[in-house]
Amino acid sequence: MFNSTNNTTGLISTTNTNANSTAKSVFKKVALVALLATASVSAQANDLNSNDMINVLETRISETATEMLQSAKQEIVLSLHSQIAEQVFELNSSLEIAETTQEATTDSVLASNED
Repeated sequence: MFNSTNNTTGLISTTNTNANSTAKSVFKKVALVALLATASVSAQANDLNSNDMINVLETRISETATEMLQSAKQEIVLSLHSQIAEQVFELNSSLEIAETTQEATTDSVLASNED
């Protein structure tokens, strides 16, 4: 296109400068697109990693909460069992005392009736 022999140095220089500018511009655009694509993929990978991490944390928290609830339930049941056992023991002791008192009263009444 600019192959004339007159003032070829200026034309070639201008053409080379324009070509270099265009090449640099294209290279910058390609680099920018590549950078944005890489950043986008990295952001997606971070999002995936974040989502995976959040899912794992939610699962572990859920499992831990379930274990804690089961443990608390077992402790409550054991506590209730021990309280019931204590109350049954006290009731039995009270009944034994009442029976002993009643037998003593009955024996006293029978002894007084015999006189």
